[in-house]
Amino acid sequence: MPGARIFAPAIGKRESSVVQPESKNVEAQATGVRAGPSDDDLIAQVVAGEAQAFETLVLRYQDRIFNLLRRQTGSDAEAEDLAQETFLKAYRGIRGFRKGSRFFTWLFRIAVNAGFSRGRQTARRQAREGVSLDAEFGAEGGSVGEAVADAAAESPEAALERKELAERVQRGLEQLKDDYRAILLLRETEGLDYEAIAETLGMTHAAVKSKLHRARLELARVLKDLGPDGPDA
Repeated sequence: MPGARIFAPAIGKRESSVVQPESKNVEAQATGVRAGPSDDDLIAQVVAGEAQAFETLVLRYQDRIFNLLRRQTGSDAEAEDLAQETFLKAYRGIRGFRKGSRFFTWLFRIAVNAGFSRGRQTARRQAREGVSLDAEFGAEGGSVGEAVADAAAESPEAALERKELAERVQRGLEQLKDDYRAILLLRETEGLDYEAIAETLGMTHAAVKSKLHRARLELARVLKDLGPDGPDA
């Protein structure tokens, strides 16, 4: 995330807005196996008026929320704005958080819904202006394929092929329906299990499996249509 910025509402003084990236181990974050207080403990502190505890939650999840939104929108600037919106909504609504739920799935749902809303706004604006979605493809290129391989171990030719594949997949994702794109990102980039995806999206386990299968088929179809060199290949 650029500058590792804290996406936190103004909830008190802090020494620095620059932090080190948090671990992205999904299993550890999903199960609460981490150093420091649990999510539930921090939420209880926030509800009790200890607003600084919310910053710990922000630091814990800001990278994952930012990256999810960046891949969902294809834009660093949009992702940063939506991440700020996500954490602000979470802070304002934390008293309504249902005990027994997992905080990270609740937070992901807020982020995904914010991305959906922004996508609909963008589509309406582009329809009015007559702007093709293709005009924005690749503007922030490479976000989907960052973890495909270790570029340092690749030849220049392999690195170029990986970059081109990542950009092609990003273009493909941009052409999917919002719900297909979201479920693919939650599963393939965030590594969430079916239960966590179901909780995040408010779906049943069976519905997640069915929609994920359809989303993968649709992405494969879109990528085939795009071809190796884009829509005009």
